[in-house]
Amino acid sequence: MSDHTREQRMVRVRLRVLTLLTVPVLSLAACSGGGEDNASTRASEGGGARSQHPSPALPSFKGKTLDTVSGELGRSWPTYTTAYRALPDGHLFDGESYSGTWIVCTQIEDSQAKKVEFGFLPPQVPCPPDGRVTTWSVVPDYVGKTGEEARQAALRLGFPYVSSEPLVIEGYDDGSHLERTVCTQDPPAGQSMRRHYGTSLSLRVADSKGSCTP
Repeated sequence: MSDHTREQRMVRVRLRVLTLLTVPVLSLAACSGGGEDNASTRASEGGGARSQHPSPALPSFKGKTLDTVSGELGRSWPTYTTAYRALPDGHLFDGESYSGTWIVCTQIEDSQAKKVEFGFLPPQVPCPPDGRVTTWSVVPDYVGKTGEEARQAALRLGFPYVSSEPLVIEGYDDGSHLERTVCTQDPPAGQSMRRHYGTSLSLRVADSKGSCTP
């Protein structure tokens, strides 16, 4: 065999070996590229899934007034259905003007259904730790106190307005009659304040001589 013929055979062998080595490498690169594309796609899809966060839960409104809560919900969470309930009798507020100053004591939220219910108490009534209120305050007996003592106590209790006038109009002095003794009151002592929050207390005081007899 001539040298020329041997060289031709050697070239053919090298070409075959090179071909056998190249094909697996290309196949591996193709598979690897597909894997990267799939991983990239999965990452992208996963990122998209993670970006779809549920709506955040409402913050706690405990301690705020009904007017404040309804205003904030209307501005920031207009899609929520709300209920404002008086504790402990379950009365639902429906436009009563006096309830605007009442304080949130309990808050029950269903974020999936976008519903929230608030339990309220008057600002004069402390909110129990467990949110359960079993009794309402009652109207105190103001008879025998001075008109001013009764007025200050009634305002602290939850009467927004206290009116007073002498039982006997003769000798009426607007500057001094609140220092006289209370003779009668309306509403009377002992009634549940649940009926009287937001209403007025009417006092009749003694005449200028200190008498409660007309």
